[in-house]
Amino acid sequence: MHFIRSTVFIIALFCTIGISQGKPNNSSLNSFKDYVKDLLNIMGVENEYTRFLSYMKVYPPEDVKMRALYNEFFSFDAYISDLTQIYAKYYTIDDIIKLIRFYSSLLGKKTLQMNHELHKKMEDIMLNKISDYILTSTEQGFDVLLPEISK
Repeated sequence: MHFIRSTVFIIALFCTIGISQGKPNNSSLNSFKDYVKDLLNIMGVENEYTRFLSYMKVYPPEDVKMRALYNEFFSFDAYISDLTQIYAKYYTIDDIIKLIRFYSSLLGKKTLQMNHELHKKMEDIMLNKISDYILTSTEQGFDVLLPEISK
C-alpha cells in the first residue's frame, strides 16, 4: 500500500513539474519583458525607434481618438511588446540577463558606441559610392534616374 501511495505521489509530482515547466506563467513573461525592456534601454533602441518613426513621417496625431489608435500601434510600449515576442523566440531569460551584463560593461558600451560609428561610416561610404557611380555614369553618357525625394 505504501508503494502505491508513493507511486501516485511521484507521478503527480512529475506531472506538476512538467505542466509548470511546459507553460510559462504570466509573472515569468512579465519578467522576461522587463528584462528585454532593460536591455533595449541600455542599447538605446528607443531613440532609434523614434528616429525611424520620424523618418517614416509617422507622428502622433492631435485628435484624442486617433492618438489612442496611434499609441496602440506605434507607442514604444507596443514596440517593446513586439520585440519581446521576437526576443522570446531566440533568447532565454538567462541570455537576456547576460546581454544586459555585457552591454552594461565597458566593452559592451564601447561595442554599442562603435556600432553606431561603424554604421555612420558605412552610410558615408555608401553615399560616396552612390555619388561616384552617378557622376561616372553621367560622364560616360548614361542616364541615371534618381528617386524622387519628397518633403
